[in-house]
Amino acid sequence: MNKVEKMKILLLWAPIADYTLACFRELAERKNVELYLVRQPAESDAPYNQPDLGFFREALIYRKENEKEIEEFCLSLEPDIIMMSSWNYPLYMSIARKCRRKGSYVISSFDGQWRSTVKQKIGTLVSPFFLRPAIDNFFVPGDRQAIFARKLGYKNPLLGYYSARTGRFGNISRKTSSLKFIFVGRLVPVKGIEQLIEAYKGYRRTTRRPWEMVIAGTGRLKHLCQDVEGIEVKEFVQPTDLPQLLSEATCLVLPSTFEPWGVVIHEAVISGLAVICSHACGASTMFVRDGQNGYIINPDAASLTTAMKRISGKTNEELDQMSLASRTLGSLWTTEKWADYVYENICLPVKQLQEP
Repeated sequence: MNKVEKMKILLLWAPIADYTLACFRELAERKNVELYLVRQPAESDAPYNQPDLGFFREALIYRKENEKEIEEFCLSLEPDIIMMSSWNYPLYMSIARKCRRKGSYVISSFDGQWRSTVKQKIGTLVSPFFLRPAIDNFFVPGDRQAIFARKLGYKNPLLGYYSARTGRFGNISRKTSSLKFIFVGRLVPVKGIEQLIEAYKGYRRTTRRPWEMVIAGTGRLKHLCQDVEGIEVKEFVQPTDLPQLLSEATCLVLPSTFEPWGVVIHEAVISGLAVICSHACGASTMFVRDGQNGYIINPDAASLTTAMKRISGKTNEELDQMSLASRTLGSLWTTEKWADYVYENICLPVKQLQEP
């Protein structure tokens, strides 16, 4: 076990998103902390620019052919803390078990909501044999995931796993003269794209002064969004360009049929947008108050049309009040608060346990 002053934190991660990287960078600024990263390669449907990983002491990319070298590196590091993005990676679980036996504290994340599926119920039965030997606790996004963690036998999971890169969004002024809806995400069925397009067509047919809609993303349903009156389609938006794009809209629409969390909701509210989202979106429980800064709906075309009419029918004063409510909710959780929370609730307790 590491006896030096600095605490070694090993991050065993999925493909790393810009907002997660910002949280890690902030954590690296905390006293006596040094970070080491093993990450999965980037996914093709989220083609982020190459990230700056210079603040890590070491950063490795997982490849099947270098599993042995990665495991040897992790074991020789003797980390004080391991943070995993998921238990779905066999190598990560193997490393976690071996390091935990040597004294490392292991905390894993997941964003799956408890849905009482057969697979989840089986998971609760095998948790004592599969999860408990490798994982000390869970760090989850919100209350729906915390229910799942408790069913797995972890009574006090930590909450707040996801945070937008709030410093990038909070200082952007929304253009109040630009009344638009916006969708940001993958153009795939679970995002409710088909329902969204049907709903928007109905909205335009039945609204006297309809707002335009921007759809930003890539995916196999892109063709449904093209050549639709009132819709402007943009390609995948890099994180650095998203604040400006959100500042040119008034309301985010996210009609997902399956959305464990939805960081874009946090990005939207911290930018002062109203939000229409489905009840499937996990982030709705934290960042959307129905009727105050948006609407939480069933992800069907009729419900979407109604919600869009309600938003676009608001006066400028009412829209300003919604914007203020969104910013207030968004500011409850920030990149800095994420790093403070991790430091105070994971790093310091582990350090205290190590002290004689």
